[in-house]
Amino acid sequence: MEGTIKSARRVLEIFEFFAQTHAAATVKELSQCLGYPQSSTSLLLKSLLAQGYLRYDPLTRTYYPTLRVMLLGSWVHDEIFGNGSLISLLEGLRREFGHSVLLGMRQGIYVRYIVTLCAETTGLPPYATGILRPVCRAAVGKILLAGLRNAEISLIARRANAQETSPACKVAVPELLADIETCRERGWAESRGRVVAGRNVIAMALPPVPGQMDLAIGLGGPEDAITCQRDQVVDRMRQIGLALQGRATIQAGMAPASLEARH
Repeated sequence: MEGTIKSARRVLEIFEFFAQTHAAATVKELSQCLGYPQSSTSLLLKSLLAQGYLRYDPLTRTYYPTLRVMLLGSWVHDEIFGNGSLISLLEGLRREFGHSVLLGMRQGIYVRYIVTLCAETTGLPPYATGILRPVCRAAVGKILLAGLRNAEISLIARRANAQETSPACKVAVPELLADIETCRERGWAESRGRVVAGRNVIAMALPPVPGQMDLAIGLGGPEDAITCQRDQVVDRMRQIGLALQGRATIQAGMAPASLEARH
């Protein structure tokens, strides 16, 4: 096809394939259906997995889109059909408190911010969409860890410490587990300047979506300001969580089936 870059076209065709089939797929299935070499298909899927656009099931060896794909165009939906999506709820949170709002998911020893709605002026470094933060220190990461068993959290923390070059950034596992237990009891986490000095982020997990990776929202700004607004922020985040429960804005429907199960 003239006027297109092959790799870019293939990425879009992969997403269109999932939009049509509503099913998870293996490298071989995608390669055969789309007519791509299996080696280049595998590389494309691994790249999309690393960026958080796909999830991978090692048991079935299948790939399936994450909610990050849906969120790419949700703002366009709001402009055409009016507010009501997850993005519009997050934008309302940003306007209400005047601080940056984050949406993140865990990727190994990191949390990736897949949506960042930045406040205009904070005096702090802006958030970048797609950036990775240490899952054991970032508030969004800690609230996502709270849904795991302590044994799994300990393994993640030890892996993170093994790859961390700065001794000051390593986490003490017993202290992390105690912090996570506090997060479980109250239902939210905060960073208190442990990732960026002078910045605090309050984070809360979103209702789970079948077949998708867990997501959490965070609101971050100057530490003093966030501390003063903590109770109001937590109450508003709880309201957002309740609003999203059972709503079609982020509902994925049934868990993804393999192509074999559909035919």
